Amino acid sequence: MHLLIILVTCFTAALLSSMSGGGTNIIVLPVLLALGLPLPLVIAVSVTNSAFWVLPAAKNYLRKRKIDWLFIFFFSALGLFGSYLAVMLIVNIQQRLFEIIFGGIILLLVGFISHKKDLGLVSREITSKTRKSLAYPFAVLLGFYETIFGAGNGIAFTALTFYTRGFDFVNALGHYYAIAFSWTVFSAYLLIRRGFYDFNIMSVAVIGSVAGAYLGSRYAESRGNKFVKTLFVILGGILGLKLLSGF
Repeated sequence: MHLLIILVTCFTAALLSSMSGGGTNIIVLPVLLALGLPLPLVIAVSVTNSAFWVLPAAKNYLRKRKIDWLFIFFFSALGLFGSYLAVMLIVNIQQRLFEIIFGGIILLLVGFISHKKDLGLVSREITSKTRKSLAYPFAVLLGFYETIFGAGNGIAFTALTFYTRGFDFVNALGHYYAIAFSWTVFSAYLLIRRGFYDFNIMSVAVIGSVAGAYLGSRYAESRGNKFVKTLFVILGGILGLKLLSGF
């Protein structure tokens, strides 16, 4: 029964997250913790899931787009430092503090993006090298948060790349999922090496997550930026309120 609950939970979380960048942990963590699993194992399950589903999602979003491979490489590399720090702190981390901080940030981002009606609906060229480089200092923070909790990380990345890279919603989510692959693989490796794993739980969770993410990203990409933006605002608003309230 527990495995069925995990399968359905991970499918639903990846389906919604892949369409909006909201993050699977907002659904996965409370359910797995309620089943009695320890936090380090729950996070190990979550990052292992992501290591499998983010690339299919990235492929679906970027299949008709020009991919900025250099940006993916450097942003991923910098974010690995954050992932490493997160794993070192994961047992003693004050998760509630991060929920409050990022809940507030996400609500501000969602409110701003909702107010700017045309924001993220079309790609635009950014020629300033200085402006492009402004994205990189945030890589360590996003890599850290991706491992600790991850909920809303795609939203933060999307807002960041609107202004620094000129990405629209589809392009931003595609690049984000490609970047997150190295962070999740690295974090999963470190946690599994420290003994936080359960083959049966992880196998079922991965199956559900990959199926949900593939369907969600394929559908969202086919619907385009307006659809993704609508989900972005609705699910992002719910996510921000949930993080702030703690419910």
